[in-house]
Amino acid sequence: TSGISCTGYQSIVIGLDEVYPEMTSEKQMEISKVLVQYLRNSSVASSGPACNQNISTTTEWLTVNLGRFSMSLNYSDLILLNNNLGGVGALDSLSPEQKADLILDPNSNALENETLILLVFDSLQGSADNGQLDVFFETFVAVTKQQNITIIKNSAVREIMLNRTLEALAPRLSSFKTEDFAVWFQINLFLLLPSIQPANLAVIPNNISCDSYRAVIEGFDTVFTSLSATQSEGIFDFMNNYLIRSPTQGSSCVTAGMSNRDWLLTNFGQFRAFASYGDLIKYNKDFSGMDSLDLLTETQLAQLSATPGLLQKPEDVQNVLKNVNAANFGQFFDVVSPAIQANEGSFSSEVRSAMVQEVFDEGQLSSPSISDTEVLQWLDLRLKPLLPGITISQVSLLFDIVKIRSCQTGQEVVNLLNSISSALTESTQREVYRNILLSLEDPAPIRCYTNSSFYWFLNNTFLSFVRFLPVSSFLSVMPKGQETELIKSVTPAELSVFLSQPGAIDNTSALSTILINYNRLPEFLDDFNKQSAQANLTAEVKTTILTSVWATAVSTEDQVDQWFGTRLSPYIGFLTKDLIGSNETLTAKCSPFRKIVSILGTNFTYTSFAKADVYSTIKTYLTTGTKPKCYNAADPNLNSTEWFTDYIGAFIQFVTLDDINTFGSVDTLKVFSEDPANIQLFNNTAIPSDVISFYVSLIYQQNPNAMPLELPGIFLCYVPSSAFTNLNQADSITVPSKFTQFCNSTITTEVAAILAENIANVNAETITSLGQQSVALTPAQITGALTSVLVSSLSTLSSVVGWNQGQANALVQRLTDGGYQFNSAASLLSLGTLVEGLPSSYLINIAASELVTLSQSSNFVNNLLSGPQILQEVFVSQIITVNQDPNIILQNVPDSMGNFIPMPYLIIPQSSFSIETINNKTWTPEQASLFFDKVPASTGDYESLSTSVLQGFTCSGVRSVEISKVKNIVKACRPRSGRQKLKLEESQLTCMTDLVTQDAPQDFENYPPDMLLYYQYNNVQASNCRSYFNATGAADFTIPSPILNKDTTLLENAKECLGITGTTLNSDNVEVLGNMCCTLNGSYIENSDSSILEKLKNCGDLTSEQVASVQNVLFGSNTKYGNTSSWNETTLDDLGILPLYLNTDFWDKFNSGDIRNFLKQFLPKLREDKTDLEKIKNLFGQFNNVRSRRGIGCTAGNITEVSLSDGAFPFGYDVTQFNLCLDTNIVKDNLGALTEKVIDENYENVILTKLDEAYPTEVPEDQVQLLGATSRQASLDQISKWIITKIDTIAALMDPYNGAWDPTKSNAIITKYLNNKQANKASQASLGATELNSIGGTNLCALNISVLNTITEDSLSNAKPLNVSACSAEQKGVIYGIAKSAFSAQRSDQLAYYNLIKSYLRGAPLDDIRNMSAQNINMDITTFRSLSETVILGLSVPEVKGLLGNGLQDLKTFENDPLIRSWISNQLQSDLNLLGIGLQGGKTAPVPTVVGAVTTPIPAPTQTPTPTGIANQNIAHALQTLLLGVMILVLQN
Repeated sequence: TSGISCTGYQSIVIGLDEVYPEMTSEKQMEISKVLVQYLRNSSVASSGPACNQNISTTTEWLTVNLGRFSMSLNYSDLILLNNNLGGVGALDSLSPEQKADLILDPNSNALENETLILLVFDSLQGSADNGQLDVFFETFVAVTKQQNITIIKNSAVREIMLNRTLEALAPRLSSFKTEDFAVWFQINLFLLLPSIQPANLAVIPNNISCDSYRAVIEGFDTVFTSLSATQSEGIFDFMNNYLIRSPTQGSSCVTAGMSNRDWLLTNFGQFRAFASYGDLIKYNKDFSGMDSLDLLTETQLAQLSATPGLLQKPEDVQNVLKNVNAANFGQFFDVVSPAIQANEGSFSSEVRSAMVQEVFDEGQLSSPSISDTEVLQWLDLRLKPLLPGITISQVSLLFDIVKIRSCQTGQEVVNLLNSISSALTESTQREVYRNILLSLEDPAPIRCYTNSSFYWFLNNTFLSFVRFLPVSSFLSVMPKGQETELIKSVTPAELSVFLSQPGAIDNTSALSTILINYNRLPEFLDDFNKQSAQANLTAEVKTTILTSVWATAVSTEDQVDQWFGTRLSPYIGFLTKDLIGSNETLTAKCSPFRKIVSILGTNFTYTSFAKADVYSTIKTYLTTGTKPKCYNAADPNLNSTEWFTDYIGAFIQFVTLDDINTFGSVDTLKVFSEDPANIQLFNNTAIPSDVISFYVSLIYQQNPNAMPLELPGIFLCYVPSSAFTNLNQADSITVPSKFTQFCNSTITTEVAAILAENIANVNAETITSLGQQSVALTPAQITGALTSVLVSSLSTLSSVVGWNQGQANALVQRLTDGGYQFNSAASLLSLGTLVEGLPSSYLINIAASELVTLSQSSNFVNNLLSGPQILQEVFVSQIITVNQDPNIILQNVPDSMGNFIPMPYLIIPQSSFSIETINNKTWTPEQASLFFDKVPASTGDYESLSTSVLQGFTCSGVRSVEISKVKNIVKACRPRSGRQKLKLEESQLTCMTDLVTQDAPQDFENYPPDMLLYYQYNNVQASNCRSYFNATGAADFTIPSPILNKDTTLLENAKECLGITGTTLNSDNVEVLGNMCCTLNGSYIENSDSSILEKLKNCGDLTSEQVASVQNVLFGSNTKYGNTSSWNETTLDDLGILPLYLNTDFWDKFNSGDIRNFLKQFLPKLREDKTDLEKIKNLFGQFNNVRSRRGIGCTAGNITEVSLSDGAFPFGYDVTQFNLCLDTNIVKDNLGALTEKVIDENYENVILTKLDEAYPTEVPEDQVQLLGATSRQASLDQISKWIITKIDTIAALMDPYNGAWDPTKSNAIITKYLNNKQANKASQASLGATELNSIGGTNLCALNISVLNTITEDSLSNAKPLNVSACSAEQKGVIYGIAKSAFSAQRSDQLAYYNLIKSYLRGAPLDDIRNMSAQNINMDITTFRSLSETVILGLSVPEVKGLLGNGLQDLKTFENDPLIRSWISNQLQSDLNLLGIGLQGGKTAPVPTVVGAVTTPIPAPTQTPTPTGIANQNIAHALQTLLLGVMILVLQN
């Protein structure tokens, strides 16, 4: 439009105006903006409105220049175009919106211009469009909000606008919907309604809906505060007129689901104040007002409260009165109280009580400013109708009102309450009583009391409330200092009657005070016991009465029967723990105390205390004064030997051994031991066993010849073993059955030995009677028995548990001598537990198929497992001969003997590998490692894998397994409840660490603790270090090689983590460190919490320094083990394994009896657990430090079969006495028993000497088999006399548990065996697989090369892996050569071959190891370190990398190993760097020397070349030649 003249412009406007209706609103607005822009631009060139030529009015200007597009513009936009548009003349041309803008334009001042307002509304009403008014108000409302106009101050303008609007709306109101009323009366007319007049309301139809009515009322309510009273009343009249027209009376505008409150608010708003409560009920019959109390006036509230039945509960009253000003309570209750008086039944006591409470809380009636007259007015008029509802808590408030008033006024309150007492609850009456009682104490004690009878005074003061008077109040109102006088004024009969009143005895302390101060106590008790109320006394009262008279009763020596027979009979059942333990009881005379023990021990019902409490008193009583207490042989009243029965009686079950020793000395107590009453008393299984044992010992100290079978059955369990020596054979054979009956345990080995010794003639009857105790029969008795007796008794003998090897051997030999044939499964099965005495040759001679049958018998297998290992080994080897298919072998061999299956038979294809079968069997680690590579693919449930299988974990076994599965396998190796801890080797643990900790897991509790020892500590997050050490605390710290220095490193890290400084550990530190405590030096042990001792019990060994510190801690007496003076056998038991390590200083703190009793259990347990014999030897040297005098003969007692049965043997014998007291025949007959228990070298030499005396020329083979550890002390000369022809003998002699052999001696033994074997075969004998297993690797190294060369490949392949580390290089080479050939058939399976030959690789040559490096075997670091030094130093970096595979990181772990360090220093550092594990210390690469154009390379160290190595050297040589040529060309140019 730029450049167009006004005329042209106006023509365009006319054209556009014609199509205006067809345009969209957006298009209309868009064109409007263009027109405005033109007019604005044009106005710049003129002094007035643009394009105004020949235009006379503003209306014409709008029409010509904007047409209907002016309707799309704001009024403010129009004014800017033509300021004349603000005048009256343009009104008709303005839209409703623009008119609204006009009157609200501050510049127009329209809200102060009544005329303009009238004209605006004229134009609005004059429009044919009825909707203009609506549009006008839409803009009006929007602009007022925008301009924040909240009031139209000119009331005339406001009134005009309201009247004209209502006038315009009048025709439309009848058709209005609720939302229309809401829009107009709540929004559009909001600023105008303050001018509403009653006359205006006539326009509103009276037939509109309730919702429309409420919409109108809501509009009026919003301007309520702006209305005058007249306006409000007028509106209320309008409400009345509308609501009264409701078609349903009492339901005006009541909508279903609407609450009273909503009804009141929506139908009345704030105009409700003009209604009475009756009005509200009239319009809504269901209106109660209880949910609208805050909306009601005080007058309405009083009217509401006076309405009968409306107030239902205290909350109603509280809710009403919190809306009433307290100053107006008088007027309020002037309305309410008369209504209550007239309608008592309609006002509950709770409601009245609530009103009383409000008066007390707010009425200020206790104020001194209120006179008695005013108080009485409240009491008599306003409160009297309310008092029957008075509550307990309000009573004191009522008494507070009269507290400061005269006695007469106060008594009037009592009189008033007494008059209505029947209307008061029981508890309220009690509260009245309590307040009367308080009035007697405050402000002055009994201020209204005269010198009349005290009881009469109380009765007249309390009136009917006196029935509540108890003993506590009876005392409390007495002035201090007058109590005794007033109590004594009461006669026994009066006191009896008073205390018999219900509830009179409320306080036992007060009752006690009365009785203690009463001077006629016996008469009172006799009278009181006759009262019927006595039977209803509580236990507490009876206890109090008993307590009050107890001192008299227990101090009367001559009235015991009267007091304890009649007078105290109603109360004695209510004895208390305190009274039993009171000083009066503890100082009682002997006769009353004896009576107390008798009463309490005979059908006494215990409630408030236990029998143990009575015993506690008895113990204290009997340990005071002369001991034994209450015993005097010269006093007829105190000389009864039934002392235990009289003074302990039924409480004997609580006596401890320590207690009984405090009652008197053994010499004084043993006098009572043979008394029949006491014997019967101790014949009680509830008595602690050590107490019965002590009592039995008293009997035998009093009478050493007491016959065991004449004592009660349970005494038999504790009779000293020596007492059984007096029994004849007939009595002896009855003892086992009595033990079974009474002792619930087996006879001790000593007693069994004595009983066996009493057997002069071993026959079938004695064996049957002895049963299990036949185990004590000596080899001599067995040998002397008729073979027919033994055969007929086989069913008994075969079920006996615990035969030693000598007995089993002798029995089997006697059975064989008697013609018993062991040639079938049935015959072997019949041996039962005797199978351990079976020579292994018998198993070889029986058909293997029979043995397969036997393998199905769990009893036979278990018995076989109890025998020598050689039997198990031969048994399995024979079973294998039936069928050598690995899967058949697995089926035939018992699960518990899987560890005897030769390894080659365990090479099973994955396709036939059964994890279920494998998982149930027992394996050695070497076996498990052989098949472990099959395990991951056979199951995903690694948690169910047995420890026997898991111990086979190796890096090579999981080399092809996903790392996530490897992690799960490793986690399965963690300790778990109900299964033995998995023992893993160091190489296994380092491999695990390398494989599964690459992402630094922090859930340490899910991994094996032993593995965590190798975990890189820098991967432990600081916040998790405590949990790391918590988990590591369960590890075995003896596993890491010393060269790794783990102990020191881990301790320093732990100290930093736990904030430990110095060498002091608190209990929490100790708990976290766990087994790490085993690595601590003495300083830590002595400076730390004593709980460290408990952790040291878990250690595999203790150093001498640690032992010394442990003893210092124990001797310090600050441990749970107490002072050394109190130490006994129990102390030794509680110390667990620690006594094994402690020295003479420790053992000197105990008497020999305690040591012997302890060793009876401790030494057998050590042997059972296969404890290192060197430790047991050291222990023996520490505790057995007795020294006998020379030349006095045997004083310690001849050593017999009974002596040998003692678990502590040879405790008590020094080597001299051992020699003097040991007879040669005992050695011959009991060699196995002797060598099992004797482990000290000096003692063992005595045995060997005695054996030489018994067998001067040659020692029988059955005896040689029994030598045990003693064999190691034999000389070569002695060995030369041994008969050694059987594999059983070799196996027994070479048992590694019995200690290492001197190579010369082991060579002599094996050579002797081979020579005998060769002599029998008439050909050169060699060692078979079974012999190799028995001999072991170390002893094998003692043999000559010539002997080793005789070992066959088959023997070595079927033998267990042998440890040949002790062999010479030549021996290792020979053995390796045999092994290499033996396992050659398995070379196709490289991993299996490696696992089979691994233990022999110490003798492998370099080339063989180099070949292995290319076979992905993942050699473990332990095996690598065991290779010969020549081999290791000959390996290149790539070869070592190939050998170790995924265990390469272990090379870094063990880099300080001298051999590995030598290898490192022999390599180029550049080659070492290629390993990527941080090895340092290699050689620097040689730098070529250049002279002119000639380069002279420095030769590398000479190595034996390999094909790969030669190829590499050729390539290097070619490169050097090429480089040399290039350099020459450069120099020439």
